Amino acid sequence: MWTKLYHNLAKPRYDHVWIVLLLIAEALLSTLIVKRVPYTEIDWVAYMQEVTTYQNGERDYINIRGDTGPLVYPAGFLYLYGFFKDIATRSIDTTDPTGLGGSTSPEAIRIIQWVFVVLYVINSAVVLMLYNAVLQRMRQQQNTQSSTATMVWYWRIAMGITVLSKRVHSIFVLRLFNDAPAMILLHISMYLFACCDSWALGCVVFSLAVSIKMNVLLFAPGLLLLLLQKNQSLFGTIQHLSICASIQLFLGWPFLTTYPISYIKKAFEFDRVFFYKWTVNWKFLPEEIFTSKPWALILLACHLGVLGMLANKWWQSFISQLGDANARKPMRWTKCNKDKIRLSPEYVIYTMFASNYVGIVFARTLHYQFYCWYFYSLPMLLWLTSFGPSSSGDKFSKVVLPLVANVLAVAGVEYAFNVFPATELSSAALQMSHAFLLLKVLSSQVPSIQIDKEKMT
Repeated sequence: MWTKLYHNLAKPRYDHVWIVLLLIAEALLSTLIVKRVPYTEIDWVAYMQEVTTYQNGERDYINIRGDTGPLVYPAGFLYLYGFFKDIATRSIDTTDPTGLGGSTSPEAIRIIQWVFVVLYVINSAVVLMLYNAVLQRMRQQQNTQSSTATMVWYWRIAMGITVLSKRVHSIFVLRLFNDAPAMILLHISMYLFACCDSWALGCVVFSLAVSIKMNVLLFAPGLLLLLLQKNQSLFGTIQHLSICASIQLFLGWPFLTTYPISYIKKAFEFDRVFFYKWTVNWKFLPEEIFTSKPWALILLACHLGVLGMLANKWWQSFISQLGDANARKPMRWTKCNKDKIRLSPEYVIYTMFASNYVGIVFARTLHYQFYCWYFYSLPMLLWLTSFGPSSSGDKFSKVVLPLVANVLAVAGVEYAFNVFPATELSSAALQMSHAFLLLKVLSSQVPSIQIDKEKMT
């Protein structure tokens, strides 16, 4: 009976039931957190100070600051959090001796917490749809009913893990960090790329995500490779990149036309120095090494080197799967034929997540809120490198052992981000988990690149 139930519940008609159950659990858990766990102020007051300064007419980014320091986010952040401020203060007394229009009152903050609960559930829905898209592709490539059922439940466990992070819940509904809406937009852009084959609109949403927090640029190397392969020409790729650039110019126009140097320097502060006391990933290093320029250069070299290794690996897979002639097309100026390539969901998702993950591994520092930059990618990367459509052999070595190892790797990362303040042990656990996944990405096969090829009419 149990075997029959195991196989029946693995059928496609229950996939969306599983997603709905997870989303209901997410909504209930997030509601419980807001009602039972006290809000902790970290950046919201600073956000409102920066937004209010902008709303009062200031356009010089050097002069837009809050209690935590100068504003270091692009213009989209100001517009979005200005909108949040309006929502929070619309129905409350705006009399405020701080001059922030009541946006930092307990009533206003509680309103925004509910907004972030909604955003959190939306983000979870988009992420689960990404996982489900890969699941459908995996299901199509299985040979037997038994292997299909095993693979389905394997992936449903991965989907379940995406709703279990204590720290990510905190980042969204208890801290209200701008990392959260930035990642929602990033995940939506990935859905447009991978599941809708909508690259122009996806580039718009991707650029909007960058305008809220520039960490999204860690996904850019992967996106560039995908655009080259999708467009099969340099000209088509430049067109899509121009969409991204146009969004940045449009949003930053009020600042670029008044104090352009100030805006570019602060909104995209690539030389920003982080404090040792907040680092989660390098606490076992002496502070003098952590803050040193040589260490920063070593990490940058490792980041670029590994990206180069992955780019070469991806390109070799492109050649082996589609042929040398097709692999040369992306480097031509214009498209030489009317063939249209459709990149597979698993390839698009895996490429962008892997690109971001390499940046995370060699980041000079990771703060607690940075966890949401890559938490949702961990099960995807681990599972894709462990249990692909070609997996065969006994169930224990091919399924059970990889599953246990993957869960432990995710648990190691989760543990590190829930130890406050970070310790040498927690940072070491984080780096071991990072190294485990990085080695798997470097040693595993690249997913299938193409799903179909249509003749354009």
